Amino acid sequence: MEESHESKHQEKSSHKTKVEKPKGPGIFSRFKGKLSQYKRVVSIARKPEKEEFVSSVKITGTGILLVGAIGFIIFLLYFLVRSL
Repeated sequence: MEESHESKHQEKSSHKTKVEKPKGPGIFSRFKGKLSQYKRVVSIARKPEKEEFVSSVKITGTGILLVGAIGFIIFLLYFLVRSL
């Protein structure tokens, strides 16, 4: 009878034991790693040529205008449906 009582006590205590999770790198080492990544990107980056820059501006501007036009069309449709 005592053995079953002890085994139950051991089972309960084993469930209550907290398992510690392995800790990752600290804040300082993560910050240092990010800085080294940023430094690498800046060192690889180069100034675009004029043609490349102009084409980039055209593509970006077209995308902005397209998204704005779609939003305006949705607004007009909502306004028309709401006024009926």
